[in-house]
Amino acid sequence: MIGIIGAMDVEVNTLKEAANITDTKKIAAGICAHTLINEFGCTRIINTGVAGSLDSKIDIGDIVVSTDAVQHDFDVEYLGFKKGEIPYTGQFAFSADEALRATAVKAVKESAPDIHVFEGRVCSGDQFISKKEQKEKITSDFGGMCCEMEGGAIAQTCYLNNTPFVVIRAISDKPNETVVVDYKVFEAEAAARCAKIVQYMIEQL
Repeated sequence: MIGIIGAMDVEVNTLKEAANITDTKKIAAGICAHTLINEFGCTRIINTGVAGSLDSKIDIGDIVVSTDAVQHDFDVEYLGFKKGEIPYTGQFAFSADEALRATAVKAVKESAPDIHVFEGRVCSGDQFISKKEQKEKITSDFGGMCCEMEGGAIAQTCYLNNTPFVVIRAISDKPNETVVVDYKVFEAEAAARCAKIVQYMIEQL
């Protein structure tokens, strides 16, 4: 069984319509992943949504498929751990499943051939990242491709439950970008695009 996690109502509603999904839960990302695995018996997790680009070559509307995910604002270096490392897991980056990654990349190319798809690190944190210096700091510390607020928690939960996952992000802005995007319009477009990608993945899996 495949569990699908979306961050916003428009994403979830679009996915429900596109993939004929009837059963949903509305809870925090990490708890959601745990619930899908342990209550619903999901054996694979797909997380979709939007993110800000950390790499200038990734344009607005492009898709990033996670190679792994980190918590960029988690820091207990004082206690001897690496920046971003989750204590006693031995991990600071949680790797996405290679088969799910490959299926996601293929899904983008098949369902949205007009956009580019990139594979790379997703950086998560409990803050909205909008300033240039914030993005430069994350890139300097972790070398990520995009930043958002849910993927890292989902990745950690899946790792602890030994469950394959992948994070898929539509890019809403990029470093040093001067063009202002109407977020509400973009959100709807991104939700529709991600729904097509996930629907294709479900059919393949």
